[in-house]
Amino acid sequence: MSSSAYLVLRSAGRWSDVFRLSPPAQAILGRSSQSQIVLRSERASRQHARIYWHPGDRDGDGAGWMIEDLGSRNGTFVDGTQITAPTLLTDPVEINVAGFTIRFTHHINAAPASEKSEAQATDDQLTMEFDPSAITDRRSKSRYLENDPTASPGSASAASAAGLSSRRLLQLAFALARTDSFESLVEETLNALDQHLILDSAGVYASQAASSVIDMPLVGTRQNGTRSYRRPPDSLLQTIEGENSEATLARNILGDSTLATENSRGVIDVESLIIAPVRDTDAILRGFIHVTTTGGQDPLSSEDLEFVVAAAQILAESIRSLGQQVQLSRSLDRSRKQVELLQRQVSDKVRLVGRSKLIRSVIDKIGLAAPTNTTILVRGESGVGKELVAAALHHASTRRDGPLVCLNCAALSPTLLESELFGHEKGAFTGATDQKAGKFETADTGTLMLDEIGEMSAEVQAKFLRVLEGHAFERVGGHESIKVDVRVVAATNRDLQDMVRQGTFRQDLYYRLNVVEIVVPPLRERADDALLIADYFLNKFNLETGRKIEGFTAAAKRALLDYSWPGNIRELKNVVERAVVLNTKNEIDVSDLALSQTPMPSGPSATSLTSDVNLTLAELERAHIERVLRHTEGNKTQAAKSLGIERSTLDRKLKRWSE
Repeated sequence: MSSSAYLVLRSAGRWSDVFRLSPPAQAILGRSSQSQIVLRSERASRQHARIYWHPGDRDGDGAGWMIEDLGSRNGTFVDGTQITAPTLLTDPVEINVAGFTIRFTHHINAAPASEKSEAQATDDQLTMEFDPSAITDRRSKSRYLENDPTASPGSASAASAAGLSSRRLLQLAFALARTDSFESLVEETLNALDQHLILDSAGVYASQAASSVIDMPLVGTRQNGTRSYRRPPDSLLQTIEGENSEATLARNILGDSTLATENSRGVIDVESLIIAPVRDTDAILRGFIHVTTTGGQDPLSSEDLEFVVAAAQILAESIRSLGQQVQLSRSLDRSRKQVELLQRQVSDKVRLVGRSKLIRSVIDKIGLAAPTNTTILVRGESGVGKELVAAALHHASTRRDGPLVCLNCAALSPTLLESELFGHEKGAFTGATDQKAGKFETADTGTLMLDEIGEMSAEVQAKFLRVLEGHAFERVGGHESIKVDVRVVAATNRDLQDMVRQGTFRQDLYYRLNVVEIVVPPLRERADDALLIADYFLNKFNLETGRKIEGFTAAAKRALLDYSWPGNIRELKNVVERAVVLNTKNEIDVSDLALSQTPMPSGPSATSLTSDVNLTLAELERAHIERVLRHTEGNKTQAAKSLGIERSTLDRKLKRWSE
């Protein structure tokens, strides 16, 4: 093997600058003009690496050209691997130093004359705006946050300094992680700079919202000298404006107005400075750090630049995280308020108020039936809260996350009811200008509550029964089969069994609906609950209207208890709402209650009705029937047997009184 070798430098995308090596000569690579191979790059150390001849042992074994890193700042790489000790060079091999690629070979013709690659940054490119002797170093990222900081320095003292820097940066990271205010982030960063650097002044400019670097506000300063802190000139700020801008270290700048501003005596006394952008991983400029020294102090070094860049990176991520925490906190607060509102609204919709035995029986049945998919038939007079029972069944079921869809069958003609239930295709009938999904489709995976189910026509009943039995259906005017997963809760104030006997309601549909029956008692049968419900509505309307009515007078309570409530809970709600809206007193009196008929005593006092000669025969009949119903706890079949009348007769009388 020949002892002579060649170094071929690749720069700006081409191979050039051939350097011949002959023993016992050596080649020093570095930024210093005294080096044999001068690397004009800020990334190169003054004496970066050396290549020298190693004679081997006495017999010449192990002889060859060696490469050694001279404690450079950015390391020396052989075939892509950073070297930490003198390394024997093979033929051929590529050496990477400060962004330059150098090919080592024993044969000059082994080095290609030209090869395309990405252009390497040159010193002229990096310092085109300022005197190269002033701008001595630039950094976009700190090695302290990218790699092992102790791997690059070649000496023990350098490794010790790097270790100290790493510890202080780690302390800063932990301090900022524990901080929950923008001001504290800035203060902790300035503390770290002041502890680690020998500086005259430091300033942090930052904003939680992205903005122009020129408009960044000064949020914290630190002065160790006698002079006050001074903002850097705009010409210097422009160097960190771009998305890919780097931090800058400038030295020997006394009197340079492009890099520093005058003090109170009109003198530019800044000797060195660092300006580092505070830019996060989203490339958003959050601010910048400005550090200066004056004449007589040691100038800032490249190691100081490394530390400031790392501190700026940590600060940027902390500002970003703090902003996200604030946004998350606000979002959670809004969500919490929305959830509380929805919970109140849901509670209002599904809350069954009362302590009577009758309403407890209803609540118990809801608790047993809700977890199942069984079809429920809810019966009761108008205004007793059948829709409330349906909502309670839905929200206590496994379908609670699905939709609850309600439809009043009595409010629509047979044709419109079929369209509302099953949907229709465009052009299916006059006025069908678009395709429309029906209530069954809308309630898929949820609950469909059909009120006044007894008003459904025979044609719609047949189609409805097929869907209940699990069959698919088609939209009106359509041919596509649609299958849904819906639980049906049907409600009525009519006697469906009597309608079956009369032939107006399908018997098979009745049995399909009446799997579980929940009878909601009228308010007159649980008169003691009237006061609880009235108080509930009073609190509700106080909150909605901003009133502060404390309650009901004794006379008003007596009137509420004695009233027969033909409109049931719906009427009670309207009476309390009107009393709240029109009341100017602290309490609601009997005169504030707009009761639509003469109060009818209930409960124990009802026994005195038989001795009241002023009552009509119709009033006596009604009072007696209500007393019997209370005695049978709302069981109409048993009440009719006790009264000696047909069940259908009792239903007609109750319906007439409720109208």
